[in-house]
Amino acid sequence: MDESCLKEYIVSIQHHIGATNIKAAASIFLKRYAFLSVIYLYTMTMNNKRLNISFENVSLETNDSSELWLPCFYIHRLEVQALKENRQQWRANSIELLFKEHISPILNTLSNVTKVSKLVLWENIAVYIFWLYETFILEEEISQDILTRAQEDFQFIISPTASKLFGDYSENPLARYYEGELETINRKRTTCCYSHLTKSQKYCTTCPHIISK
Repeated sequence: MDESCLKEYIVSIQHHIGATNIKAAASIFLKRYAFLSVIYLYTMTMNNKRLNISFENVSLETNDSSELWLPCFYIHRLEVQALKENRQQWRANSIELLFKEHISPILNTLSNVTKVSKLVLWENIAVYIFWLYETFILEEEISQDILTRAQEDFQFIISPTASKLFGDYSENPLARYYEGELETINRKRTTCCYSHLTKSQKYCTTCPHIISK
């Protein structure tokens, strides 16, 4: 959350992944960091439990010798809060803790430091959340109760009424990227995540640059 430390860290990532500019490095960083939301929401929906993801309790662990930069999350105290109240209120509180208290501050600081568009960063998060709940919907091994809960949780996460749970937003920052029903096809992105500006020089399969050609 310290801007000078964050810039230094993103520059180190830029060198590691061979990004042509700091915006591309920032985007790739948040694509990796966005997976924390998958871990958190999976636990919330599947197990009715809330992980402790306070800044003090979460660290990134990276293998700097690996050519592919894929950090892992380290939870210092692996503790959860089980559902003990009205689930709708508990869910709203859980979403607020994830996005307003954790993801949004990082996203905003990252955008301020690197000038990367928040639209790109939010879509980096959205694609993982859509993938998570599409996986739930298409999974044959889960119970009907969990399936119903997954559908309800997803609809709440992208609902207009949830916008205040993401931070200082008048509109839900994830909803703009969702069209139609949960499905099996690859969704076309509306923004480019800049993966092609790293040393891999590869576009994502759902990149708007690829699909529009």
